[in-house]
Amino acid sequence: MKIFLPLLALLGPAAADTLRSANVTVSVNEVQIYPGASGSHLAAIGEKVATPSSVQTGRQSRTELTFNDSTITRLGQNSVFSFREGGRNVELKQGSVLLQVPKNAGGATIRTATVTAAITGTTVMFEYSPGKWIKLLTLEGTQHLSINGSKISVSVPAGKMIIMHPDATVIPEPVTIDIAKLVATSPLAGQGTFGPLPPPARELIQQTIHDQLVAKRQGDLLPTNYIISGDGKLTSHGIRDSGQDNRAPRRPQ
Repeated sequence: MKIFLPLLALLGPAAADTLRSANVTVSVNEVQIYPGASGSHLAAIGEKVATPSSVQTGRQSRTELTFNDSTITRLGQNSVFSFREGGRNVELKQGSVLLQVPKNAGGATIRTATVTAAITGTTVMFEYSPGKWIKLLTLEGTQHLSINGSKISVSVPAGKMIIMHPDATVIPEPVTIDIAKLVATSPLAGQGTFGPLPPPARELIQQTIHDQLVAKRQGDLLPTNYIISGDGKLTSHGIRDSGQDNRAPRRPQ
């Protein structure tokens, strides 16, 4: 998952239902379903996947699961994702995921071995490479990231991203990214393989894009020379906050 155009900071109710089952709505190339303790099989469009289960995608493979409460999960290539009975908690063991939780569905969490993202009525993307990096960003709404075992969390609102080492003991402040560029280029957030996200998420993402365009026109966001990809290294072309200097934010070690 490539993250384009980092920006420095801009100026300026129902109880949760459990994720009991999901239907496979998209399956590209090699997508394996592991239902509980039994052996795996290739995913089939329309297949119902019940908890506890895991899903694994191969190289150049992707899948989409639509849960019983309309939560949408999209997995990128080389990803391992699991969900279990008794809560709206899902685990990303490696790879990339887009999770879109409807506004009336209550909260959910994405958990890795070291950090947890708490999500409520929000569309988020999360990438985890064990021992290398974590990338977490919010397309619309707000999520909160915390290190496992800690009660301290960092808020990540729409248009913001956190990138950090999985073993970091402190969560860095979020930076702002270009959501329009992300949606135009991301296999998970774009409209190629999967098609557009359902309303109102689609409209809320467009609102995030509109707000950033307004900030650019007003001079609150200015071009930089940075793109974040892979392990978080920065190269050419991006935009920055007009109130900040033009140095790249350092990647946490």
